[in-house]
This record gives sequence, structure tokens and C-alpha cells, in this order.
Amino acid sequence: MDPKTKQAFIERFSAYLDTETPSERETISNEVDLYRLFVELAALKAEVKTESRQVKTAIDEFQNLIAMLQRNNDQLATELAGKQLQQEKQLEKTERPLLLAILDIRDRIEIGVKQSAAYQPGWRARRERTALAHIASLQQGMEITLRRLDGLLERYSVKPISTVGKRLDPHCMQVSDTEWQNAQEEGVVLADVRKGYLRHGKVLRIAEVIVNKSK
Repeated sequence: MDPKTKQAFIERFSAYLDTETPSERETISNEVDLYRLFVELAALKAEVKTESRQVKTAIDEFQNLIAMLQRNNDQLATELAGKQLQQEKQLEKTERPLLLAILDIRDRIEIGVKQSAAYQPGWRARRERTALAHIASLQQGMEITLRRLDGLLERYSVKPISTVGKRLDPHCMQVSDTEWQNAQEEGVVLADVRKGYLRHGKVLRIAEVIVNKSK
């Protein structure tokens, strides 16, 4: 290309650049900026989707972990409850004969207290004050022992069965004898022959009673 032709092309290109308005250049620049913005938004959207999937996966894993811990906790609670129930049954099995023996001792002491209270000394014993003092001291000692036994039984949740004046309950009462009193309804308990006791709502010793019944 000769120098004249080259110079002519340069002049024509310069003239073309001079004829381009600022608004056209701004439009091109805006189009470039919008394209870049769309590209960045698309990249951001893809990144958010990826992070959302990761968060959802983490939440699912966390929920699975919580469910597993809950199942393990329920299983442990069930095992502990079963073991505790087994221990309570074993303890009750061990304590039952001891408590029944204590109740027998209590019965004998209570009989002794009643007999000493009903004792009527003869004229010779009344003259000897030491004998009366000895009987009174013996009765007082038995009453103290009786109260201590009652306290011990109460600590082990042993409670007497209320029977007198109530209708016969075959679950916790056994008929030892019958009497007839017109003032009472038939089937009502008149007296205890041997007291019955409950422990934790269960019969420890059945009550032997006298029931009102017509002959």
C-alpha cells in the first residue's frame, strides 16, 4: 500500500471516530456493564444453590443425628426403668419376710400391752407397790417399743388396712368368725382378729376379721 492510500484510510477512520456520539459510546458501555452484571448474578445464583444444597444436607444429617440420639435415649430410659423395676421386685422379695416377721412381733407386743392394761392385781399385789410399779414400767416399755415398730413400718410404707365398719373386701380381708349385731348391716366388719397391712397399695398381710352375719 502506497503512503497516500494509507494516509487516506487513516483520515477516514479518524473521521468515523469523530462522528460517534457520546451517547452511543455510553450505550455500548452500559450494554457491557449489564452483560457483566447478568454474568455475576448467574454465578451468584449458582453459588447460592450450591450453598442451599449443602445447608439442606447438613440439616438432614443433623435431624438424623437428633433422631438417633432420641432413639438411644428412649432405649436407655426403657432399660433403666426395667432394671429399676427388677431391683424393686428383688428388694421387695427380700424385705417381705422381714416385714412379716416384724408384724408378728408387733402383734405379740400389742397383745402384751392390752393384757397389762386389763390386769387387775390381787389384794397382796396392791399392798406391794413395787409389783404394781414393775407392771406399769413393763407396760410403758412395751408401748414405746410398739411406737418404734410402727415408725419403722411407716418408713417402709407399711400401713394398716382399715376394716372395722366397712363391708368385707375379699381382696384384703378374710373371715375368721361371724357374729350378729342388729345395729349393723350384714356383711360389715365388726372387729379385727389380726390386723392386715398394705405396702405400696398391695396386700402385705391379709386382715382376719369378724363379720356381721345372721345365724
